[in-house]
Amino acid sequence: MLTVKVNGEVEVRAGYNTPDNIIQSFVASHSDWIKKQQAKFADRYHHRIVVPKSDREHIKKQLLPQMLQLSEYYSQLMDVTPNGIKITSAQKRWGSCNSNKSICFSYRLAFVSDRCKRYVVIHELSHLKQLNHSQKFYDIVKKYMPDYKEAEKELEGYYIKEE
Repeated sequence: MLTVKVNGEVEVRAGYNTPDNIIQSFVASHSDWIKKQQAKFADRYHHRIVVPKSDREHIKKQLLPQMLQLSEYYSQLMDVTPNGIKITSAQKRWGSCNSNKSICFSYRLAFVSDRCKRYVVIHELSHLKQLNHSQKFYDIVKKYMPDYKEAEKELEGYYIKEE
């Protein structure tokens, strides 16, 4: 099996007894596909960042004041009040909001632009008014960030991996 990872690395899996020359030939015969996949990921992820696991807690502590400040500003502007805000180690979500009105932000936000941070804050605070992703929800987001779609697209360009 041949896989190209988001960071461009090529991974080959073969049976234990498969001779090296067979593996090398297989990889060589798929070189065009490999280059195409690497280019696709390079185009999609403009910002690739590797974060040592050992730095995670320090990053969370550094990010919290900034996210609290942004949240407070937009909470007042939007006339909403979250019951709690914390920084998590989430790998698959930038933020979340639950029915208890608690908001979580991923520590990975420490590596994105201020515009993306504002978008995630507005997105999560909008859930305090509309706990879904309906058109009403996006109308709220758009009210406070008219260019939110551009911010979403920018956010998709970040690949932040923990090692």
